[in-house]
Amino acid sequence: MADLIDVAFTVNAAPQRLRVRSDQRLLDVLRDTLRLTGAKEGCGKGECGACTVLMDGRAVDACLVLAYQADGTVLETIEGLADGDRLHPLQDSFIEAGATQCGICIPGMILAAKACLSSNGTPTPEAIRQGLAGNLCRCTGYSKIVAAVAQAALQPRPAARAATPSQPAAPTYYRPRSLEEALEVLAQREGEVFPVAGGTDILVKAQDGLVSRAALFDVSGVPELRGIEERGEDVWIGAGSTHTEMIESPVLKRWVPALPAACAVIGGPQIRNRGTLGGNLANASPAADTAPPLFVADAVVELVSVSARREIAIGEFFTGPRQSVVARDELLLGVRVPKRPGVRAAFLRLGQRQAQAISKVSVAAAMTFREGRPDWVRVACGAVAPTVIRALETEKALMGGGYDALRRAQEAIKKEVRPIADLRSTAEYRREMAALLLERVVRKLAEA
Repeated sequence: MADLIDVAFTVNAAPQRLRVRSDQRLLDVLRDTLRLTGAKEGCGKGECGACTVLMDGRAVDACLVLAYQADGTVLETIEGLADGDRLHPLQDSFIEAGATQCGICIPGMILAAKACLSSNGTPTPEAIRQGLAGNLCRCTGYSKIVAAVAQAALQPRPAARAATPSQPAAPTYYRPRSLEEALEVLAQREGEVFPVAGGTDILVKAQDGLVSRAALFDVSGVPELRGIEERGEDVWIGAGSTHTEMIESPVLKRWVPALPAACAVIGGPQIRNRGTLGGNLANASPAADTAPPLFVADAVVELVSVSARREIAIGEFFTGPRQSVVARDELLLGVRVPKRPGVRAAFLRLGQRQAQAISKVSVAAAMTFREGRPDWVRVACGAVAPTVIRALETEKALMGGGYDALRRAQEAIKKEVRPIADLRSTAEYRREMAALLLERVVRKLAEA
């Protein structure tokens, strides 16, 4: 049974205080309660972007946000862009460029474009395409849409409306404000409720009827789960860190460079703005893109419950497909990565398409060099075994250095992976592609 809870947020510069069901999505409240119907119900799984809105300036899929997760935020929908009868430059340019037809996808497309322009004032065509990678167009065609965004980028930007965040109103048993409160919820309602942060996976399962939205509580507001920082000889990454935050982190670019590279190919901007490191690991998919970079960084996962804290090496964290060592009363607090001076690391993957696709095979590698030859090597593969794996024999082969060592490593990785054949690929194809991606990753590191 869903509870009724109070929430407060600002929508298009107007404060709102509402009573919502605990299982309601933000999309439902916007459309059905506030009658802001510009956000459309498309796929319901974060794949099409038709429901895109801006939350605290970032593009998100409203179908993958519970209404109470927006508590205390500033929201913007397509209805808030125009200033009276004066359209926003993006709206004008979409009309002038002929970039709109049926209108289903365009409101979300315009809001994604607004977020793109906010972070990149004069984007290249490729940057525009990347900014719109989470939005599908059903009939207009992308060339006119990209042209419309490029045209709007040249226009003066209207002054942003003043919008003050509302004071959060959601109860702490649905939206705890501290780690202590979150752990108490888990301990008191063990087995009844499950934590959600970005919701980019578990809310998809809820859409398919595999999980009840009413059985979730939000930990995205717990400050102890956030942050990316250097702590002595280690780098600490909070479990609540989003993919976007990891992409933008100079600390990770220096010390764990394969991780931002992996985050950059996860979903589209809306998914990256919400999805978290902890969620990607706790989901325990063999194709989890953040896992191979952490394997090659010798990462340690930190878990916490009311009664204890413990640390688990990343190689021991996954126990099987969709299975991990996390107990029901535990939260994934963060990940600790030892600093390694001079490290070079890279991540490559192969999917059905370049964006919004699950990996068929992925390879991460990390190396340090002395006098031009490898003196420390790590290789990990995803989507080629029941869990992400370290390729130990492949690492030994690469330590030899040179062309012959690379060829031996490619033969070794074909033997170490244990792929299956499924709807996305054959086992033999995955095996061959693991060897190919290994070559590309190693060349990338050698040429860095």
